[in-house]
Amino acid sequence: MTLCKPLADLVAECIELAKLVPSSHNCQPWQVQWYAQSVPFDGRLQIGFDQRNIINALPALQNEMWMSLAGFSAVLINLLESAGVTCVVSSPIKPKVNYAPCEHAYILEAHITYYPERANHTRFNQIKSLLKQRYTYRGALTGGTKLAPHDRILSTVLWHSSHIEWQSIEGDKHQQTADLVARFASQDFKHAKAWQETYAFIDFSKTPGVNAERGFNIQQLMGPMSLIKRRAHQLLLNPLSMRVLAKLGVADRMAQVLSQLTAQSSQIICLCQSNSQSTFDWLSAGQKMIEMWLQATAQGLGIHPLSVLLQHPEAKAALHEQLGAEHTPLFIARVGKSDADPKFISQFRYRAALPHILKQH
Repeated sequence: MTLCKPLADLVAECIELAKLVPSSHNCQPWQVQWYAQSVPFDGRLQIGFDQRNIINALPALQNEMWMSLAGFSAVLINLLESAGVTCVVSSPIKPKVNYAPCEHAYILEAHITYYPERANHTRFNQIKSLLKQRYTYRGALTGGTKLAPHDRILSTVLWHSSHIEWQSIEGDKHQQTADLVARFASQDFKHAKAWQETYAFIDFSKTPGVNAERGFNIQQLMGPMSLIKRRAHQLLLNPLSMRVLAKLGVADRMAQVLSQLTAQSSQIICLCQSNSQSTFDWLSAGQKMIEMWLQATAQGLGIHPLSVLLQHPEAKAALHEQLGAEHTPLFIARVGKSDADPKFISQFRYRAALPHILKQH
């Protein structure tokens, strides 16, 4: 990053980095409208959904879309500010109201002014580095190190809800959560529409797909795999095959494997809400989620969301009962040291082409 570059170029650079935040199946459901002003260092941007890339096979995925967009927005604004851009932010999303993703053209608007001399290169490079290191890993997350939050990485908070906080699931509840995974994780494969949507995002190639923009490579989740193993997974996980195999108990056995990995994980963390939920709360949860993910990355820890416990009503109700009536779960994940080679995993970070995200006016 140079000391002074055109504001439009700086916005584009920050969006390229912000695209590394997590989204369900790496669907990247975001879009940025950029309006240049007559003054070279002034502009306005609006962040909203790209309706073509929202996933909706399950009702609960709407909440995940809000969280994904909030994480993207929080990272983008923090990157811009650390690059010397003053952001005056407003949002049409109000507390205590629920919205569908299509109800607003955008969730956040920022009037921005660039002051190159105010750039904090150390902060910018820290966020940039952690985004490039961050990944999801489905394999073992072990070791004795627990996630210990330190000073905030994303210092600018866009949505704040005092009723949302992190819980570390420990002791007997750790094993009980693993038991819930064993009980419910097969629903990921047995729900035909949901699994068909998930499968469409999986890339089974050996090396990064040349034209891959969204989705994830099977090796990013499970580590290096031979051609035979990749083809076996491609056949096994095919929705048509899964319909038959699920009836033969294969989905249940896969759930048992994930349950064992959950039980062996160093830690399980859950983002909980004490009051009734609104869209504003989901946005706050998304910001808290990406902050904690970057905190984990900074501490050399991997994360794997246990989304199945939130996407299906029976599973979420069981988790809620286990946590207690005052703790409504919004996000849950297992945490620990990954046995994956970061250099291998890093090559499978698919990002949508910039013109598909950034619309300039």
